[in-house]
Amino acid sequence: MSRAVLGERLPGYVVQALLAALVAWLVWAAIANFRANMHALGVSAGFGFLQAQAGFQIAQSLVPFGPASSYLDAVIAAALNTLLVVVLASVLATIIALLVAFGRLAPHGIVRGASTVYVEVFRNIPLLLQILFWYFSAIALLPGVGDSLQFGGVLLNNRGLFLPFGADRPHVEGFDVAGGVAILPELMALTLGLAIYNSTFLAEIFRAGILSVPRGQIEAATTVGLSGARAALLIVMPQALRVALPAAGGQYQTLAKASSLAAAIGYPDIMQIVGGTIASQTSQALEAMALVVVLYAAINLCIALVAGIANRRLLARPQA
Repeated sequence: MSRAVLGERLPGYVVQALLAALVAWLVWAAIANFRANMHALGVSAGFGFLQAQAGFQIAQSLVPFGPASSYLDAVIAAALNTLLVVVLASVLATIIALLVAFGRLAPHGIVRGASTVYVEVFRNIPLLLQILFWYFSAIALLPGVGDSLQFGGVLLNNRGLFLPFGADRPHVEGFDVAGGVAILPELMALTLGLAIYNSTFLAEIFRAGILSVPRGQIEAATTVGLSGARAALLIVMPQALRVALPAAGGQYQTLAKASSLAAAIGYPDIMQIVGGTIASQTSQALEAMALVVVLYAAINLCIALVAGIANRRLLARPQA
């Protein structure tokens, strides 16, 4: 490197070195202060508390869990609950979004107008407000256990949605429902809120992808005898997803992060259990919140990975 170039770049190198040293000092000071505070409080640092007995119950758990279970079991149960609501809300949001996207492009004015109103209304209402509405208003209107609505083997009341599980069918016993699999009102409200809100953004993303497909291909599909639905499924959607999937993947990540609002209605997700109950019981808030950060980051990285793989497969397919 010549002296002229070195003289030109040296001030920048010095500034970067000073900035790196400042950041390193701040990190070291923060760690030292944290250790001092933990020592003063008599609290040990680390993740050893995960093996201790939790001593609390979780209202909904996809794995066996009880007061005798460990904090690690509670973390796993909370993570699975979060994954459950993310998957359910994503699937429902995708179905609604596709219907609304095609509705906004429909030739019928009523369908097009209703789809436009849906998008404009629900995307401009705060997500937390929508979740609270579904939880405190809509679900509260459902009948009590004694007057449960029955649809075949399915029961619906203000305590949740009860689905049959093999030969185990839900049925009312006194003031409670026995048998079947229960879907809590908190899960229903959170799923509806996340799905409806995010479907408005996904609908616009899918609509942009549909508009990117040349009109001539749709007309060609019609001339060879494909119906509107089959043309949309076989011709339009594969090409539209090439354009829409990258942006849609980002919206699914937004949905996953927004699921942390579950704490507002008491749904036992990562934020409620790990960032709330475990952090308060163990007094190791830093470790608990670190787990929260890692878990949400892992979920979003998985979504990005799946979207990336799907996008590469779509790009590898020959266009129609």
